[in-house]
Amino acid sequence: MTKDKSQMNVLLEIGCEEIPARFMPGFLADLKAKAEDKLKRERLSFGQITTLGTNRRLALFVENLATAQTDLSEEAKGPPADIAFDQSGNPKPPAIGFAKSQGIDLKEIIVKPVGEKKYLFAKIERKGEKTARLLPTLLPEIITSLYQPLAMRWGDLDFKFIRPIHWIVALYGTKVVNFELAGIKTGAKTLGHRFAGASAVLKIKEANLSAYQKQLLKLGVIVDQEARASLIREQVEAIAKKAGAKALIPDDLLTEVNFLVEKPITYLAAFDPKFLKLPSEVLITSMKKNQKYFPLVDKTDTLIAKFAVVTNGCREKEVIEGNRKVLTARLSDARFFFEEDNKLPLKMRIADLAGIVFFEKLGSLADKTERVARLTAYIGKHLALRNGSLELADRIARLCKADLTTKMVYEFPELQGTMGKIYALASGEDPIVAQGIAEHYFPRFGGDDLPLTPEGTTVALADRLDSLIGYFCVGAVPTGSVDPYGLRRAALGIIRIILEKKISLPLDEAIEHGYNLFNKGETGHQDFPKIKRQLLDFLFSRLKPILIDRGIRYDIADAVLTDCSDISLCAEIADAVMKTADEKWFQDIVRSADRIGRIAKEARRESVVAGDLIEKEEKELHELYLKVNWETAASIRDGQWETVLRQLSKLTPAVDLFFDKILVMHQEERIKTNRLALLKALEKTYRLVADFSKIVIDGKK
Repeated sequence: MTKDKSQMNVLLEIGCEEIPARFMPGFLADLKAKAEDKLKRERLSFGQITTLGTNRRLALFVENLATAQTDLSEEAKGPPADIAFDQSGNPKPPAIGFAKSQGIDLKEIIVKPVGEKKYLFAKIERKGEKTARLLPTLLPEIITSLYQPLAMRWGDLDFKFIRPIHWIVALYGTKVVNFELAGIKTGAKTLGHRFAGASAVLKIKEANLSAYQKQLLKLGVIVDQEARASLIREQVEAIAKKAGAKALIPDDLLTEVNFLVEKPITYLAAFDPKFLKLPSEVLITSMKKNQKYFPLVDKTDTLIAKFAVVTNGCREKEVIEGNRKVLTARLSDARFFFEEDNKLPLKMRIADLAGIVFFEKLGSLADKTERVARLTAYIGKHLALRNGSLELADRIARLCKADLTTKMVYEFPELQGTMGKIYALASGEDPIVAQGIAEHYFPRFGGDDLPLTPEGTTVALADRLDSLIGYFCVGAVPTGSVDPYGLRRAALGIIRIILEKKISLPLDEAIEHGYNLFNKGETGHQDFPKIKRQLLDFLFSRLKPILIDRGIRYDIADAVLTDCSDISLCAEIADAVMKTADEKWFQDIVRSADRIGRIAKEARRESVVAGDLIEKEEKELHELYLKVNWETAASIRDGQWETVLRQLSKLTPAVDLFFDKILVMHQEERIKTNRLALLKALEKTYRLVADFSKIVIDGKK
């Protein structure tokens, strides 16, 4: 098949020193996104964009890139015609200046109406630039636009990149795209695997993705990260099978190892079985975190004294012995930590929390523990925990941070909670208390397990809420993408727990209770209403996209979230509104509530004086309001929100008749005030469900 001569491929490879593995997935995604954005902005059509990479190279391949920009045809708007020409049609300075600025003759000016006024326009035709002339500027712009999590400058260059660049391959078809970046001139030569020596220098002949990958493979580099990850998984599973075991291959570890090697070779290694007396969580964490090993388990999922180690093309004997020695040293340390920690019962560590600062102006971890315990008692009563469960929840709250004083958690922070559970059981604590200590950190990330026990659930909510209140009190609020204290994660954790466990908790009241537990002199904040509003907005702004993901319309989500402070309640109301949103009677509710709300803004009170109602229509509306208000109160208590909506619909005919027959703004102040109060009372009833003015009907709010 003959290749379309109006399209050519582009290959860009940035060779550098080892990029930290944790940044590579983001780098490759950003490289693709920035390339797409730049090409679109330059009006260059293209086919598929592929990004490949190892920790030593970032590669971008653009398939079927147009050889020239799309021709541009657009109209430039100028000044109003009435100031550009005199009454005889002769051009004045504004017209002359506009024509000159657009590079056209005065005769080429077009006059067109825009609304009720006429304006000057110039039709601009621009021939597309050749791609070959654009790439020397475009490609370095793509590189320099990449997000740099840890940018560094080297030498005396005024250039920052995550690691020093050693070579750049830039090809457009078979030709090199010439430019210089960071003191490096582009070319067609790439380097192979680090251990391949001087022979691992290769000249890439053309921008061909398949050929590029095959050529690098000959030099010991699997540049396709997905192919490399699949190979690692296959090798680890094969090693495990050979040992009669099964490998634990968590996605995060596989991703990290994948970007530590260019040519994975996996070996089976072992450690002294005596270390199996340590908790499996300690062994697994030590292997994963420190050494990037894949642990092996037997048929009963019990850890065995063997592991799989993935190397970057190293020799077997040296690898196995070297890694065994390193792991032995690590596990010896872990055993020492474990034995030392167990010499002191967990409850005896509570006093040590006073010496650990939680956060500046928010006291110590001992202060936080006391607040969490008291907030746990408050939330526990809302969750209807019985006395025995409340006592267990209190014990969890008072012990949940104690493991932060241990040597093991100091060495392995990710084991906080897990070690607390293990040490609690060793100290003779109730199993529910031990379980609650571990699960009060759940969920730790999106998709993680939720707390299983009611007691652990209560402490999980209290701990997160205390942190949010405290950080907001001292102004440590997340900005942009920066969230150093994990407050967004804490908020999402609260939302997930409440939604999935269907917990009813008025957050405005819980926040007020939690706020009162802080030392106001230390936090320096007295404007509680502002703090509460900010924190509620922070929480409910994260609930809105969750509701939308669950199928709730954006306008209904906005309407329901306006006055609601109970996450579970918001979700229930939103579901009920969605089910009835297309019904005519519901849309009539929206119209009635919206009309009432607009006029009720003038009201100075919401208490109605029955004796001041003089017309039949207003008396009937008031009587119906009292009846419906009583009915909805009962339905709300039972959580029957669809029933509530149908009960509100009973008001629609009476509301319509009221507005048809009654002049609200009566000349007598007493009657006007009373009618406005009636509307205000009605508005309050409607707002028990939602702010109906935000719901879109017939394309309008």
